[in-house]
Amino acid sequence: MRTLLTLLLLLSSLALTAQGAITVSPGVPVSGAPTTFVLSPTYPPIGPVSWDFGDQSVPLSGGTVASHIYARTGSYVVRATYPFGSLTGIPATVQLPIRVADRLGPAAPFTISMLRLRWEDGRVDTTVEQGFSPLAAYADLKFEGTGHLQAQWVVDGIPLSTFTAPLAFAGAVTLDSRSAIPLPTTDYGEHRVTLRILSPAMPFESPQIRYFVRLGGEEAPQVDDVVPAAARSGEETELRIRGRRLAPGMALSFGKDVALVAPLRFPEPGWAIARVFVSPTARPGFREVQAFSKAGRSRGPARLEVLPRPRQAAAAGPAPAQPSPLVAFLWSEGEGVARPSLLRALTAAFLPPGEEDPLEARPGLFQAAMQR
Repeated sequence: MRTLLTLLLLLSSLALTAQGAITVSPGVPVSGAPTTFVLSPTYPPIGPVSWDFGDQSVPLSGGTVASHIYARTGSYVVRATYPFGSLTGIPATVQLPIRVADRLGPAAPFTISMLRLRWEDGRVDTTVEQGFSPLAAYADLKFEGTGHLQAQWVVDGIPLSTFTAPLAFAGAVTLDSRSAIPLPTTDYGEHRVTLRILSPAMPFESPQIRYFVRLGGEEAPQVDDVVPAAARSGEETELRIRGRRLAPGMALSFGKDVALVAPLRFPEPGWAIARVFVSPTARPGFREVQAFSKAGRSRGPARLEVLPRPRQAAAAGPAPAQPSPLVAFLWSEGEGVARPSLLRALTAAFLPPGEEDPLEARPGLFQAAMQR
């Protein structure tokens, strides 16, 4: 009798310690979607595993892996019971509390709220030698909700590849182009890279970054100084450029609001002359001067300062109206102006309303023009 009691106590002790663990996938079960449970028992079961999913459904008898669909959200306790004793078949029970949600992530819809493209050093442009590999672009995203991002890496308008990335529970993520076809570096010149997002719909346009492929063995031109160092908005100016390796075939850039209006001239070694026009809407501030050639691209160190347009001071009293530059040119030159009606039409088009008629104000000039 004592021996039998000792054996029962031993088996009961084994039953208490012979447990295990249950893992669940996905980590947060969703109502209406399959949930997979995997039992990792301490001892090998000697019979089928009985699964109780805690939602009053009929227990499932099977192996160490089971799948179940919860009809409603809520908290449940999953129990897996299995026999392990070779003599008496005493069962062991492993349990796991879970929480079933109604969606994957927060209530916000799946959207992209921020997208920034960059190279590994954080800049938006870079220069590499011809044949350089691998060249990788990076995308920093912030998103809301949960879903699948579908996008393409695009170089010069040509998609390299399409990929899908699952994003969950709102947050931030960094993607890179290394999983796609390597960015091409065989063609000399400037190339533009963007991340075209196909899904979800983008509320804004994707930005672009640039890379410049240079020929190996040479150095890019460099601009050291600009004279004069400033130009005003809305004005055309001639600039003298001093630098190194300045030669025909190169190009200069002062920014998108400063345009070259004539080809570069190279009067002597180390110098170039550029004629530029500064947009009337250009914001005041400094612009880095960039130089391009087949050998590559460089920035500065020279900078061009854009000055604001001068404000016209209010006159103390009424001042005589001044004709526009075009009307003044017609008055001073006179070639081709044979009829007063033509000059009156041009004056009406270019002089603000209310200004005096130059035909009346300057009869001597008009008569002189007619006498030519």
